[in-house]
Amino acid sequence: MLRSLRALLSYLRKESLSLVFILILASLSVACQILIPIQIGEAVNQVVGRGQVHFAGLYRQLAYLLVSAGLAAFFMWGQNRLINQLSYRLMGRLRIDLFKKLQKLPLHFIDQHAHGDLVSRAINDVDLVGSGLVQSFTNFFSGIAMIIGVLVMMLSIHVRTALIVIVLTPLSIAVSSFIANRTYRFFQTQLALRGQLHAYTEELAANQLLVKSFQYEDQAEEDFSQLNQELHESGIWSQFYGALVNPSARVVNSLVYGAVGLYGAFAVVSGQLSVGIFSSFLAYANQYSKPFNDISAVVNEMQTALAANERIFDLLGEEEAGNSYQVAQIPSFKGQLSFDQVAFSYQKDQPLIEDFSLEVQAGQTVAIVGPTGAGKSTLINLLMRFYELDSGRILIDGVDSRQLDKNYLRQLFGMVLQDSWLFEGTIYDNIAYGKPDATYEEVIAASKKACLHPLVEQMDQGYDSPVQVAGANLSSGQQQLICIARILLTNFKMLILDEATSSIDSLTEALVQEAFDQMMQGRTSFVVAHRLSTIQNADVILVLDQGQIVEQGKHEDLLARQGFYYQLYNSQFSHFSKE
Repeated sequence: MLRSLRALLSYLRKESLSLVFILILASLSVACQILIPIQIGEAVNQVVGRGQVHFAGLYRQLAYLLVSAGLAAFFMWGQNRLINQLSYRLMGRLRIDLFKKLQKLPLHFIDQHAHGDLVSRAINDVDLVGSGLVQSFTNFFSGIAMIIGVLVMMLSIHVRTALIVIVLTPLSIAVSSFIANRTYRFFQTQLALRGQLHAYTEELAANQLLVKSFQYEDQAEEDFSQLNQELHESGIWSQFYGALVNPSARVVNSLVYGAVGLYGAFAVVSGQLSVGIFSSFLAYANQYSKPFNDISAVVNEMQTALAANERIFDLLGEEEAGNSYQVAQIPSFKGQLSFDQVAFSYQKDQPLIEDFSLEVQAGQTVAIVGPTGAGKSTLINLLMRFYELDSGRILIDGVDSRQLDKNYLRQLFGMVLQDSWLFEGTIYDNIAYGKPDATYEEVIAASKKACLHPLVEQMDQGYDSPVQVAGANLSSGQQQLICIARILLTNFKMLILDEATSSIDSLTEALVQEAFDQMMQGRTSFVVAHRLSTIQNADVILVLDQGQIVEQGKHEDLLARQGFYYQLYNSQFSHFSKE
């Protein structure tokens, strides 16, 4: 917690000027409030007895009191306005930094964490820090200033009565601290569960078609209810302890107020205090207790904000994927690749690829086939450096890919994946994603190559037709065609197709395959394929099983061997023939 608080303070240092003004306004507001009890006491002293009132002095003190109260309110308004502005700036900076951080984190971190929880940290947790922690900090400062100022005034009025307040103060602090310490862990659990609930809801909402297809609604409701119940129980306990803080502090402060009143009354009777000054002392005792009550009242909010702050800076403190490089770019690019004794595992104790070696000549088309989990897409991830090798090397024109700038390396490849990704915008925006300055003519040319243009022409708004989030208003085939057109628009040197035609009907697939064949000419290409009919013209077919190349060769040669590829091919086509 201390580490995350120090990290937050480093953010607040950039707001030093605003903080200085906030503290000045808070101090001025407190100073004006501290004057009010004295002015009340002086006003009371103007009433000497029945029918004996010094009206001139009374009116003067009342005027002073109104000015003090007005200035206190004005300074407090200015303080709150600056706090709100600072909070929104802080939240904006935190969200931007969290978004940048997510862009720089290694892919394995993103894969291993629920996306909804990451979203919750960037949205909900930042709100809690901005609205809770900053406000609590300023309230804390104002409270401390009020306590010190009031103590000074009470000591200057009557030392013995002031000492009663000082002696009883630790009791109030001890009670609040005891309860607050037990509240914090419940708020931590509550935020973690809230992130899980967010992630689960997002997951279910995004996959409603699957949920309904498998009649999973009842089980989904049960799982959601269980998470919700855990959140409910954590919330009940955190609120239970949190609710004890303020009443407990008020009970102790009432004891302080009562002790001051009782002792002060004896002081008035004995002539040590005037009635007016005694009134001031009672008002000061109330002012002295108020900061403790206020601080204890926001303990719940502060504890939640502290837990949220820790989650935020835990994420910001994660190690980023590095991009140190020795070679900015390859001078004379040809497209020759070598996998040299490559080893990789997602989990250290479960090797996936071991001692993998392969030579790919410039301009060759390499097809990668094999059963699920054989390591087909993993090879692509390693090639693009989405994941780093455990050992071995991947060479591009003799240069170790780890020595290349990652951005340059990824610009070399045009990549079309099995899972299409579209964002809210227009069809033009989505196609031009990799080349934002593309003209309409370039977009149309790419669309024609991808066999998308006739479909777009049938839409009322053409290339300005809206695309909903994740392409929800388009068919799977249309989504994939847009992604294919997107990659055709870029100036890539090599091509990666990872199940790229899996969502396209057979007729469209034949047209797109022809476009791919033209694209592959003269370019080194990798094709991860499930449909073996699409890779019969590949220069080399790699047959993977459990991370190892079990067979390698051309389509006809592999069939002639009647090995693993032969079995895959026959099982697939016998399945189709049965259909």
